[in-house]
Amino acid sequence: MKFTIFRDILLDALNHVSKGLSTKTPMPVLSGIKIEVSREKIILTTTNREISVQIVLDTSDQVTVYEEGSCIVPGKYFIEIIKKVEGKTVDFTLFEENTIKILSDRSNFTLIALEKSNFPDVSFESMGTPIVIKSTLLRQIIKQTAFAAGTSEARVVLTGVCFELKGDKLEVVATDSYRLSKKVTQLPEPHQPIQINIPSKALEELNKILESKDTDVELFIISNKALFKIQNISFMTRLIEGNFPDTNSLFPNTHIVEIEFNKNDLLATIDRTQVFTGNDVSSTIKMVLNRDKTVHVFSSSSEIGRVVDEISPLKVQGIDQFQVAFSARYFLEALRAFESQEVTMKLTGELKPFLITGKNDDNLVQLILPVRTF
Repeated sequence: MKFTIFRDILLDALNHVSKGLSTKTPMPVLSGIKIEVSREKIILTTTNREISVQIVLDTSDQVTVYEEGSCIVPGKYFIEIIKKVEGKTVDFTLFEENTIKILSDRSNFTLIALEKSNFPDVSFESMGTPIVIKSTLLRQIIKQTAFAAGTSEARVVLTGVCFELKGDKLEVVATDSYRLSKKVTQLPEPHQPIQINIPSKALEELNKILESKDTDVELFIISNKALFKIQNISFMTRLIEGNFPDTNSLFPNTHIVEIEFNKNDLLATIDRTQVFTGNDVSSTIKMVLNRDKTVHVFSSSSEIGRVVDEISPLKVQGIDQFQVAFSARYFLEALRAFESQEVTMKLTGELKPFLITGKNDDNLVQLILPVRTF
């Protein structure tokens, strides 16, 4: 097996395919990258059994194949080598089935290949009609929802992000039971109703690939897996089993007060107020609406001190006095999900979930459960 490839092309492919590498596994082969070389193309594949990634590089002026073959190259070391070499091209040669020679400019590396017979057989074959989503839109969906998913394995179903198709609408929901993010997106054409739960960690890895893409993404649902196809990249993740909870009943129908803020002013105020409490989930901030339509924000630490900050809302509707306490971290993460410059807090009661909406984010809503303080 022998080929020559431009370093930049190989490094870009390795950065993407590395999302499927395993770092902690009893199977060393899962820390490797499978390289398959034919006259027409080079295929790079990784899998950690949760996420699998495959990239196809067609032969061209920048990708030249001299001998066909396949091997498993140690992923961590191969990526480090390609990052550090300075040559414009990389020559890759496999000798005697287990010795890999990598040449670039004045650098000469030798790697011992992993046993390829132990590498899992992963199929990226797509079946059925795909759900087509613009990469920019999918990136936005992940950014605005995945952060709200749970992290505790005690409730595995909440560690995922629920994608539910209803005709030509895609509803995406993530919650850890203390906060919730929901985004509704209009699709170009209707699809059969379906609900799937995708691990939030997998979506965050997918998002890193999408950052450099501006194209259509095809989503295929295959048995208990979701397959995303982005140009020459296939990204597959297992789905979480179990029923995602029905969250529609959590959204209050009425509100006793609505307070509109400039988002950047509110972000800065909350950020200043949590200076003594840190960014931990348990750091609590109290917000008080006064009769003069100003809002005071408080936090305190028995060991350090107390913070009081004031912000003037853009608009207040409803009762003229109110107070609510909440996790500063949850609140900041919810605010950062919005693209609007004006956001509105919709409050129903001191201990009832409150909503945050954005003036220009009609399809996005954040819900946060208040904290009881005495």
